[in-house]
Amino acid sequence: MNYEQQINNVIDHIGKHLDEKLTLADLSKIACFSKYHFHRLFTAYTGLSLHQYVRWLRLKRAAHQLIVDKRKSIIDIAVGAGFESHESFSRAFKQACGVNPSEFRELMSWHAWEKPPYNVLKQGEMSMKVEIRQMNGRRLAVLEHRGDPRKVGDSVHKLINWAKAQTINVKPKAGDAFGFAYDDPKTTPTNEFRFDLGITVPNQLKIQGEVVEKFLPEGRYAVAMHKGSRDNISDTIYHLYRNWLPNSGEELGDLPCLFCYYNFDHEVAETELLTECWLLLK
Repeated sequence: MNYEQQINNVIDHIGKHLDEKLTLADLSKIACFSKYHFHRLFTAYTGLSLHQYVRWLRLKRAAHQLIVDKRKSIIDIAVGAGFESHESFSRAFKQACGVNPSEFRELMSWHAWEKPPYNVLKQGEMSMKVEIRQMNGRRLAVLEHRGDPRKVGDSVHKLINWAKAQTINVKPKAGDAFGFAYDDPKTTPTNEFRFDLGITVPNQLKIQGEVVEKFLPEGRYAVAMHKGSRDNISDTIYHLYRNWLPNSGEELGDLPCLFCYYNFDHEVAETELLTECWLLLK
């Protein structure tokens, strides 16, 4: 029996059903283990108990909701995360990241959420698929984030509010939202960090103010899918640059690495996040 694959099946199920009741009995059946052994195997592979793991995923999604949708009340976010009261949510939230939800919403002290307290079961680099696709050009409405990478969520909030204020619906569908990754937040000084957030918009929409017009060029792109937390998306990026590119016979075009988003941190469990990494080719 492939124990790691069985645990991965459970992790996939939890991510897809995070808002549902997740019992030890049901999950042990998915893993094809006795419930007497399953919880010990799960802890051995992830480093957390089943309850701790599910709570962490719900709390981290709630943290994104606190930043991205500041008009949503804390109690509504708490209930959505499976807590029965503001007090129990605040207590668990502070235990996880050191500050209560209202303080976090104000200060956005994101560093506590950057490294999960569990072991991510990753697919090997050799199994990562890279495709070359011909992409159409796109007109984008872009908010240019400059400065502290921990405050990108605040820029996301601004762009979402801008989109909601438009007279036509410009809420992005899966694959219509982009991030231009000019810099690596792990190696770039905070005051020099640059990251553009863009959504695809129709030609007739007028763009002005803090949101600017930019264009994604038509062309050939190398594409690799990253599944899971975006905190370790550098694993996929550096696989493209280090392992795939030297053996591909391709040359890079004049455009930073792009992230194409298929869902968002405030919507799904971080294990279910889907992000394509794009490199423009000559």
